[in-house]
Amino acid sequence: MKSIIGGFVLALLTVCVAVPNLVHAHRAEGSSAAGSLKFVLEDGATRFVEFNAKEGADGQASGDMTFNDPVAIPVDDPDSGDTTKTEGVFVKAKFDCMTTIENRAVIGGEIYDSNVRSEIGQRVLLVVEDNGLEKDRLTWGIYQMPATGWIPSDSELKEDNGASLKWVATDAEVKDDVGIQMPMSKVVACQSFPLASYDFPEFKEAGGDLQVQP
Repeated sequence: MKSIIGGFVLALLTVCVAVPNLVHAHRAEGSSAAGSLKFVLEDGATRFVEFNAKEGADGQASGDMTFNDPVAIPVDDPDSGDTTKTEGVFVKAKFDCMTTIENRAVIGGEIYDSNVRSEIGQRVLLVVEDNGLEKDRLTWGIYQMPATGWIPSDSELKEDNGASLKWVATDAEVKDDVGIQMPMSKVVACQSFPLASYDFPEFKEAGGDLQVQP
């Protein structure tokens, strides 16, 4: 009888040790979002998006997106008024960041393929809201990378390095505040804009499903 009880206690301890590890491994995966959607806006054109994204334990994200807008008029050079002859924009992007709050997710990354060459290398944000079938919403944006190659300096100071200084801004009243790296990066990412600031367009028609798992 003693050996049976001892074996049961040992098995119970094994389960107790293993279960927290499984829970920890599950949490390490982070949030996820995926789906595909065909939708029609006021202009009557049918647009299509397909994506999948997953947040890693290091806070980074992985995944990709395909987006097609058949009526967009691409501009090769945003500083000029000349437009390309081809109508419509098709892009593919790799995700590298993700922010999720309840049923909303902001996913961002870099465009690596497009029928408009000037779009390659630009940043893209996809914002999705999971409200169930036929009620899902999304919005998107493509953003230029910040200009590089020059550093502002004071011509009267030979060793002026003010523009290259970096620091961490923290809340003095919060002891555990991890702070924010300053100056903040000019590269558009998932936390560049408040989640409540995004405006979702109205769909005349839509078919598909968007899923957000916090």
